[in-house]
Amino acid sequence: MANKKGKIVFKVLLLLFAILLIASYINYRMIKIDNSQSKYFHDALIELVATDVYFDMCDVTPFDWDKMYVINPYTSQKEMHKIVGIKWTTADSYFGYITEKYFLGEYQLSDDIIHKLVFVKHGKVVCDVDLMRDKVDFTQNEDVITLEGTSFVIDKTNKRNPIVKRR
Repeated sequence: MANKKGKIVFKVLLLLFAILLIASYINYRMIKIDNSQSKYFHDALIELVATDVYFDMCDVTPFDWDKMYVINPYTSQKEMHKIVGIKWTTADSYFGYITEKYFLGEYQLSDDIIHKLVFVKHGKVVCDVDLMRDKVDFTQNEDVITLEGTSFVIDKTNKRNPIVKRR
């Protein structure tokens, strides 16, 4: 009798674990974004900042967007989602998502030298790119930039890190 109860409890626990795993996987699939443009955009932006003195962000982005969020260093994942108003992940796999969520922690921008740009189109994240502030620094801009103000000037007076400000 006790053996039968033990098997039932085990099966119920196994079923609960499976349900939680499936729910977590469904959540991952719902918030996963296609961040394939990120590398191209990153490289184009770094090259542009190194050679020019001003630019229009719409000319650099190979994707459509209506809002750009500047995420400052030391911002937690939870705070990023609150600022943007959307939950998303750039993890390429479910295993990567679980690792990012539970093992790498909330603070992906855990250094003063790293900040992030998040581009949104119609309430969906279309690009998420991490930038090193010694290559390009957007942190002196407001948190949200819309298509009405996409012209930037590059301040290179501090040779160590070019500061990008709205014109």
